[in-house]
Amino acid sequence: MLFFSKKRAKHVLDEGAAELDDATLQKALSNRQGILNRVTNNASLAPYISQVKILFNLVQDYVKGDYREVPWWSLGSISTALLYILMPMDALPDYIPVAGFLDDAVVLKLCLDMVAKDLTKYLEFKQEGKSPGDTATDNTADKLST
Repeated sequence: MLFFSKKRAKHVLDEGAAELDDATLQKALSNRQGILNRVTNNASLAPYISQVKILFNLVQDYVKGDYREVPWWSLGSISTALLYILMPMDALPDYIPVAGFLDDAVVLKLCLDMVAKDLTKYLEFKQEGKSPGDTATDNTADKLST
């Protein structure tokens, strides 16, 4: 039996996207290290660390005005998913062993699936911005896959 369904996760993301404002984007960015620590230190979330870093970079570039080609709804879903990770008393409280972070993983994975096209466009934008002498060979598909 699923304790936390994709339908519930979509509802969480839709609500968060509808309520997005600049303060929420700033809140997500100001909590970056705490969110990254939670993701890194939890087995359910750790596989998503590279994607979470990309989400933060996208939000940061949007706030700075460096990248604005992302729908407001996608930004809302992203910031909601990131902040959801920090909420200790969400659908499944994080203090419950193993299961406590499963809802966080469901919300994060669904967000990644729903904004995949926007993330691909963002990564292509970032790739285009690299200087000719840059030796990094990031692969967009690899960054988004889990």
